[in-house]
Amino acid sequence: MASSRFKREKQKRVIKITVIFTVVLAIGCYMLFVISRSFKPVLGNTFHILVGCTLIAVSSLVLMVTLKNYFFPKKRKKRSNVVFLEDELRKLKNQQQQEP
Repeated sequence: MASSRFKREKQKRVIKITVIFTVVLAIGCYMLFVISRSFKPVLGNTFHILVGCTLIAVSSLVLMVTLKNYFFPKKRKKRSNVVFLEDELRKLKNQQQQEP
């Protein structure tokens, strides 16, 4: 039950991130292709070009990482047994003492 709840929460989080950064990507494209080409924008063409490119780059990176982690999760490594060095050293000393 807990795993299905976790999967639903993860799916909701991924959908929310995807929607938010798709909107940010659209705003970046609008700033880059529409506002920066207009005649005398409010803050200047350079500002809109830089901000538009930055929004597009950041949102596309976040979307790629989010979707990669959702569809291709990391494989968990198998845990090995815990070995305490002091116990191993004691066993070796006991074996060496018993040999002669």
